[in-house]
Amino acid sequence: MTAGALNSAQLHTAMTELLPGITQEALAAWEAFVTDMSGSSTLAAAQMRGELYAEMLLIEQEYGSELATALFNMGERHVINTFELSGAAEILSGGADEETVYDEITRLGWHPSDTHQERVQLILRNLI
Repeated sequence: MTAGALNSAQLHTAMTELLPGITQEALAAWEAFVTDMSGSSTLAAAQMRGELYAEMLLIEQEYGSELATALFNMGERHVINTFELSGAAEILSGGADEETVYDEITRLGWHPSDTHQERVQLILRNLI
């Protein structure tokens, strides 16, 4: 497996260590999303899992474990693109509820800053 790529079991372990309060339902929903988005490419799925972990790590560092857990668990009902998670975290931190976060992200989209993308890439290069 390439740097920054995680298989399903590795993602499960990494996410439950990072955010112990995440639910099995959210993990299953994220895994289904990754599978749907990556098609039949095992490498694309593994890279997307790595991106999911990197995004959640940055969100946990910037906004705290409680918000990061809530955002990840939002995936039980509303999964969004991994690159939009930082925008969703920003909206959620402003006091919006889950439905508002999802509506705003799907309506307006989110484009992470160059600095944010560089931070994600740095994490991915250091993943096993």
